[in-house]
This record gives sequence, C-alpha cells and structure tokens, in this order.
Amino acid sequence: MNQSETSESLSEVPEDDDMEILDVDPAEVLQCSRESGYQPPMLSQEISVTGGVIRQRWEDFKVTEMPLYTPCGAGEHLYLTIEKSNRTTIQARDHIARTLGVKRELIGFAGFKDKRAITTQTFSVPILTDRDVVSIDAPWIRVLSVSRHKNKIRTGHLAGNQFEIRIREVEKGALESARQRIEEISVGGLPNFYGPQRFGMHGDGARVGAALLRRQIAEALELLLAPREGVEEDYRSAYAAGDIDAARRLLPPGRTTEAALLTSLKTHPGNLRAAARRIPHALRRMYYSAYQAELFNWVLMERIERSKDGYWLPWAGDICQWEGQRSRFHVSMEEAGWLEDQQRARAGEISPTGPIFGKKMKLPEGEAGRIESAVLIAEGLRPGSWLSHVRGMKLDGTRRPLRIQVGEPQVAWEEEEQSLLVSFSLPSGAFATVFLEQLMGATTSPEASSSAGSTASAEPDLD
Repeated sequence: MNQSETSESLSEVPEDDDMEILDVDPAEVLQCSRESGYQPPMLSQEISVTGGVIRQRWEDFKVTEMPLYTPCGAGEHLYLTIEKSNRTTIQARDHIARTLGVKRELIGFAGFKDKRAITTQTFSVPILTDRDVVSIDAPWIRVLSVSRHKNKIRTGHLAGNQFEIRIREVEKGALESARQRIEEISVGGLPNFYGPQRFGMHGDGARVGAALLRRQIAEALELLLAPREGVEEDYRSAYAAGDIDAARRLLPPGRTTEAALLTSLKTHPGNLRAAARRIPHALRRMYYSAYQAELFNWVLMERIERSKDGYWLPWAGDICQWEGQRSRFHVSMEEAGWLEDQQRARAGEISPTGPIFGKKMKLPEGEAGRIESAVLIAEGLRPGSWLSHVRGMKLDGTRRPLRIQVGEPQVAWEEEEQSLLVSFSLPSGAFATVFLEQLMGATTSPEASSSAGSTASAEPDLD
C-alpha cells in the first residue's frame, strides 16, 4: 500500500494553523519527568548487551554522508567531496577556503561531522575554476570527487549517513547478542531520541534555551558563566566572585561566546540584556533547539511508558508521516482507521510523529494530544510563548518522526582486531548514539564529549 492508496480516514495536516492546547491536568496525564528523556530505555531486557568501547582509535569510527541529490554537473558552485581524518568540519571548511581563496562563510555543507573519526562529506564552493583543487590534499584531508551544481549546499541537504564503527574490548561471544539485538531493531526500528550531544558540553543547552525563551536573562547567564555542581572551572569561580577581569583571563581558548558575554559585562556592568545580545544568532538557535529536543524526548518517554511499541505503532488521533517524505496526516479516531494505519506502520510505510513545539505546530488528537498538551502546560507554555525575541528567527515548530528506521544494519567479528565491526545507515537528524546504546548498553569512549550523531543532528528543528 502506498500514499496514493490512503483511505478516507486520512486527512492532510494543515501547515499554518496555530497550535491549540487541550485543557488537561498534567498531574493526571504525565507519568514521567522531563529529565527521563536523557536516559532512553533499553528495548529488550532479555537480550544481553555487548558492552565494549568505541573510538579507542579515531580510525575506528567512519561516517559517510548520503547526499540528498546528485549534482547536475553544471553551475556556479563547485562540489567537493572530501575525506577528512581527526579534524572538525569547520577545520576542513576553513582549509578549503584558504586554499581556494574564498570567504569561508560562502562555503556550504550539509552538517557537522565528528572530529575523532574518518568522515566523508561534500562542500560547495562558489568558484568558477577548479585549478587549485589539487592543493587541498594534505595528510588529514583528500578530495575524492569534484562536480558542479547550481546551488549552495545548505544545512540539512542530506539523506542521511552511513556508519562503520568498531567496538573494542568485547568477547567473541558478544557477536550473537549483537545479531539478536539488530534483528529486534529491524522489526520496529529505534525510538528517535535526541542524543546527548544535542544538549551541549555540560548538558545544559536546554536549560539555557528555556531561560532565553522566557526572557530569564539572569538565569541564562548564570548557566553560561557561573559555577555549579559538576561544572567547576576557574573562570566561573572568578565570575562568581565578581572579578570579571580575572574571569576573562582564565577563560579557556575557543570560548568566544563566554568571552563576548564577559566583555559586555565589563563594558556595561549590570546590563544583562546587553550581554545576552552578544550570544551569536546561530548559537541562540541551538539553545532553543535543545529545549525543543528535551520536550520531544519527554513526549517520547511518555509514549514508551504507556506501551513499549508507542514510538512506532500509531495511536488513534496521531499525526503520522510517510517514510522518506514530509507529508503528514491525522490518524482516524475510528478503530477501523487506526488499525489500518498500524498495518502501514508495521510495513514500514509510516511512523507516528512527536512535537518540535512552536507557534504553528499542529497537535494530535486522542491520548497523544493529551500528552503533548500536558507537557506544554507543565512547562507553563502556550502558542504565544514561542517567540525568539530576535529579529528574523522564527519558532513556528514542526513534527519529527518518533521512529528511526535503521538501514542495512550488520555486525561481524574481526579476528585480527578482536573486535565487533558494526555498519548501518540512519536518516538525516537521527543519532547514532541511540543505536549504539541499544547494542552496547552505555557507550564508552576515550573522549566523553565526543558525539556520535548523524550529520544533521546539530541543526535545529525550528521550521
């Protein structure tokens, strides 16, 4: 059955209706805490996890971008597909800019790739000649292919990512457990949780976003500059003591936002709003997005708490999305209608969606609508709350599939390396950490702050 064969029970969801919250009591509806979304449950308690360590060596983690479209071969933008090793996407972009003599902000890419890995991705460069492309190659970067297209690559212009990850410090017997877990994942997919990297270095991105949304500027600045339990840095202690000059001196390299905040507070003492205006536009978007992600995870946990298949099996009144498309529809409240849609979900044709809350996001009906309304009410939010207070930045909201369908998951034992080699693909916006945690249990890495997200995972869902 395909989209053209939808029953009369399916109705397209309007894109521009303002969100209407149901009148519910959160105490009667909600069964989980907001923080529960930071610890996704294991899908199976019966099958053993593999354990092990990832990223013991940076070459153990490979990510290959899956393009959204094929360049047409003509146009003003040069498309460079490169492979980089143990460098960030920004370092690669800046290297290309210097080599080709182009302003770095004119270079496009679909999303951020992991640093501690071997990654492949495409950059667009608005340049008419390719004569200097050969000069890009260096020990850590090489150009794999060159083409042309009519437009710049924008964030999110990718279908997904392919991963090849080596898990070390495991026994050979873990192979069977890994196969069983992958078989289970192949049936219903994975809950589409946002991974920890979405929430920032100290996990407080959502708190900063919530404070900025509510215009609680003092709280936002305290989160960014002041010490607290588990977050103790010298510059934060100096700030708490009222010594702005010392805080600026003690600030670690690369902390440009904190430096701008402290400089503003030095120049304009006590003017917190002036300081907050120094938060870069893109970073402010990320803070708002982290808060939206936290609420999405909360809703997802509420559904799984009620039913372990609640992330992939539609409920009456749900808003579902066709796989591989942006088209969405309301599931009928009538039993015959939602049972039919559950069959579509089992066939992998559709998935229920969850909220990226915003002013114009459409709420579902039934129990799903009650849960989402209860989360908003518990947070003291309403449609009018979703204002960025920054000109040109909209928080209209959208919906995100609750399920990830994992592409071609495979696992093999490497005798020479004494390790498991796992390969799989994920759609844009999905987090590899979700897959790895279901396979390994808690993922262990030499770099605790390293991310394992797919390319678009760093891009906010603000539309």
